[in-house]
Amino acid sequence: MMTRTVRPLVSLLVPLALALSGCGEEGAGPDAPEAEESEDVQPAEVEVGEFVDGAQPGDVVEVEDGITVRVPEPGNLVAVEVMYEDGNTAVATLVNDTDRGVFLLHPDEHLLGPPEGTAAACATKCDDTSYSHVFANQGVRAKWKSRLEWSYRHTNSPIGKSNAIDAFKHAAVAIPKQRNSCSMSDESSATQRYLGETSRKPNITKSGSQINCEAPDGHNVIGWGAIAGGTLAVTCTYASSDGTNTYRIVEADQRYDTSNQNWYAGNAVPNNCNNRYSLRGVATHEFGHAYGLGHTPAQCNQVMAPSTSDCTSRNRKLGRGDVRGVRNLY
Repeated sequence: MMTRTVRPLVSLLVPLALALSGCGEEGAGPDAPEAEESEDVQPAEVEVGEFVDGAQPGDVVEVEDGITVRVPEPGNLVAVEVMYEDGNTAVATLVNDTDRGVFLLHPDEHLLGPPEGTAAACATKCDDTSYSHVFANQGVRAKWKSRLEWSYRHTNSPIGKSNAIDAFKHAAVAIPKQRNSCSMSDESSATQRYLGETSRKPNITKSGSQINCEAPDGHNVIGWGAIAGGTLAVTCTYASSDGTNTYRIVEADQRYDTSNQNWYAGNAVPNNCNNRYSLRGVATHEFGHAYGLGHTPAQCNQVMAPSTSDCTSRNRKLGRGDVRGVRNLY
């Protein structure tokens, strides 16, 4: 086990953007060789709100049980979101502050879905106006300041290629075009483009039961692979400070599970559905994180609620709060 000295995180009242420097360029070079599955590197273990003393770029830090990220270059950060089969999620952000060092934060303090039996108390999809952004509680936000261009790797997909691509295209467009259930117009400046298929893997690996966000490689890739049991999908989002209070997202990768999950790709819930998940709904949520959206504080009915369930397609279209979050950011 790699050991690190940790100490409490204190005095983050100054927006991180004032402390971070550097703005690495998004990779645009030719495809590099595919990344192999991660070696079984033992991570440093830290708790929420702690500095990781002595951590260097490239070191592996466990930010949640079974979830690791590599320490980014100074002035950069990486956020990881994991959606589980039980409907809950985990979110963590590892920051390499140029002046203060490396520290770990949880943007929404492990928001969980509403307790069973309380759904009736939630605002309806088009009445709930709540939203959040990935890094908002640190005094900064993160967004694409250029077009999000992404590729798809079909290897190991449990769904036919055309159906899978259609589902991911739906999700990629749903956020910038604000496809919603509330008849709200498109007022977003966000843009995206599908680049086609790739042999490159998402920059997310698995070693044993451990999920790893690897170092960014400048390519936004969606793909499939076995993940730890009970996991639906993982999104790793990388951002860099450019001297403003809004980080510039430079990469986002997504990996969808093939080991235990039964997915369906269409709009409608299949007949006699049991323990099957909407690829369009889950992918729309994951693309929300890729665009810089956080989990909605209201915790129900919006696409960006921190929970989901099987046999529902409601999350393939945005709610009022989701749309407000996109508009506020873009």
